[in-house]
Amino acid sequence: MTWEGLTNEGVRLVQAEDHVGAAAAFRAALDAARTPDERAATLVNLAAVTPERAAALLTEAIDLAEDDSVRDAARMALGQVGLSARWQHCVDLNAQGAGLAAAGDPRAAEVFEAAYRETLVAQDFEALACRAAIAGNLAGVAGTTEDALRWSTEAVDVARPVLAGFGDVHGISDVLVNALVTRAQHLRHTSRLTEALSDLDEALALAPDSAGARSVRAAVLAAAGRFADAAAEADGALDLAYRTAPHLAASVHSTLAEIAGATGDAAGSAEHFGLVRDLSAATGDTASEAAALLSLARLAYLDSDNDRADALYTEAEARYGADRRVLAVCLHGRAAVEIGRGRPAEALRLLDSAHDLRGDRPTPVELIATHQVRGGALEALGDFAAADARYAEAIAIGDRAGLWHVALGIAWWRADALVRWASTVEDRAELCARALDLALPAALAAEAVRQRFTHGPLRERWVALAAAPATRSAFTAVAALGDVDLAAAYIDHLAATVSLRAEDVQPLARDELLFLPAPPNAVEAHLPYAASALAGPTADTAASFALPPRVRLDPAVPSTLDSWIDAAERRYGFPVRSAEAVASW
Repeated sequence: MTWEGLTNEGVRLVQAEDHVGAAAAFRAALDAARTPDERAATLVNLAAVTPERAAALLTEAIDLAEDDSVRDAARMALGQVGLSARWQHCVDLNAQGAGLAAAGDPRAAEVFEAAYRETLVAQDFEALACRAAIAGNLAGVAGTTEDALRWSTEAVDVARPVLAGFGDVHGISDVLVNALVTRAQHLRHTSRLTEALSDLDEALALAPDSAGARSVRAAVLAAAGRFADAAAEADGALDLAYRTAPHLAASVHSTLAEIAGATGDAAGSAEHFGLVRDLSAATGDTASEAAALLSLARLAYLDSDNDRADALYTEAEARYGADRRVLAVCLHGRAAVEIGRGRPAEALRLLDSAHDLRGDRPTPVELIATHQVRGGALEALGDFAAADARYAEAIAIGDRAGLWHVALGIAWWRADALVRWASTVEDRAELCARALDLALPAALAAEAVRQRFTHGPLRERWVALAAAPATRSAFTAVAALGDVDLAAAYIDHLAATVSLRAEDVQPLARDELLFLPAPPNAVEAHLPYAASALAGPTADTAASFALPPRVRLDPAVPSTLDSWIDAAERRYGFPVRSAEAVASW
C-alpha cells in the first residue's frame, strides 16, 4: 500500500478502537514516508495510539516538520500529553512544596530544591518544563530579593525556549508569564523600572487579560511617576481582578491609593488603603493587610495626627511584629512621629533599631526615606551640617537609582533646610547660594513636568503637590540672597504658565514626592502651547503639549534666569522651556 493508504488504514483502525492494529499501520506508514512532513505527520498519528512514547514521538515530529501546519499539529498534540512517568516523583515533590508554601511553612524551599535537583539529570523538553515551573516556585519562596530575581530569571530563561520550540506544553506559557510578573515585582522594588516594564510587556503579549500582570504594571508605572498611565492601567486591572481574580483586587487598590496620595488626594488614598485592609482581611492576605495598616499610619503622621499614627503602629506591631521588616517600618514611622513631637533624640534611637532589623540590603526608596527622617532629626537637634549630609546622600541615591523625580523632591526640601541653617550664622551668603542652586532648578523642572498631564484634577493636584512647594522654596532662596533681578525674571517666567486653582487641593505630603510623572519626550510631536486649553482629556495619557517659550525683557538678550533653565535641563535630563523667546510684558 502507499503511504496515504497505510495512514488511512491506521485512522480507520483508530475509529474501530483497534489501537494495536492502528499502531502497526502507522509504523508501516512511517517506513513508507517519502518526505520529512509525511514522516512528522505519521509520528503525530502514532503518538495518539502509543501514549507511553507520545512525548518522544511528538518531539521528533516537531524537529522533522518543515510545513508550519504539521509542526503546529505536533505542538498542539504535545500540549495535550501529560508528563511521562519518569517525572512523576518530581511532580509529587513540586506539589508537596506548593502545599507547604501555601501554609507558610519554610520547609517549602527545601522540597522545591529537591524537586529542582531531579530536573538537572536531563535536558529534554519535559525536564526543562519541570525545571522552569519549579524555579518559578522557588522565586516565590525566596528569602531575599536577589534570590527571587535569580530564580525567576532562571524560570524565564528555561521557559522561553520550551515555548518557542514545543509550544504551550505542560502549561509552560503560564509558567513564563508568572515568572516574568514575579521578576517585574522584584525589579520594581530595586527601582529597575525600565526592566520591569519590559518583562510586563512580554507577559501581556502572551496573556493580554492577565490581571496579575496589569496590576503589577500599574504599580511600576506609579513608581516611575507616570500617574496618568498608572491610573488608566490600574482601572483596567481592577476590572479584570473583580471579574477573574478577586484575590488581586487588594493590590490594585493599593496602587490606586499610592496614585491618589502622590497627586495630593490624601482622603482618596486613605479610602483605597481602607479597602485594601478590608479585602486582605477577608481573603487572609496578611502581607497586604499589614502593608495597608502601615500605609494608613504613614498618612496619619503626615497629617500630623500623631496619636492615630501611634495607635496604628501599635496595632501593626501587635499583629505582625514577628516579621522583622514590618517591625522595621513601624520603628521608622515612629521615628517620624517622635520628630513631630519634639523628641529627635528618641527618633534617632528608633532609626538605629530599624536599621538593625532591616538588614544590609534595603531598597533605594527605603534608604532615601531613612536619610530624610534622620536628617530631620539631626536638624531638630541643631546639627545642620550632619542633616545636610543626610539630605545630600538621599539625593545621590535617587540619582544612582535613576529616580530623578525623587532627587527633585528632596532638592527643594534640602534647600529649605539650608536657608534655616543660614538663619543661625552670620555669614549667610554661601549657604543661601547653595540653597538657590538646589531650589531653583528643582522648581523649574517641577513646573515643567505639568506638561505631562492633560488638563483636569490630576494635573491641578500635581501643581499643588510638587510645583507649588518647590516654587515657594525657590522664592525663599532668591529672597535670602536678595537677588532682585533674578526674582523679577522668575516672576515673568511663572506668569507665562497659568494653571487653574483646584478647590479641593490637598496639602503637600513631602514623602509622596517619591512619585512624579515621567519627563516629557523632547522629540514627540506637540500641540502648540496656546492650544492646550482646547485639547481636553485624551485617551493617550502620555501626550503632552509644546513647552512655553522663555520670557525676556529683550527676546534677543538672555535673562538672568536663562542659565538656571539650562542648569535645570542638564540636571534633570528633560526640557524646561522651548528655545523660542518672547518679550516680557
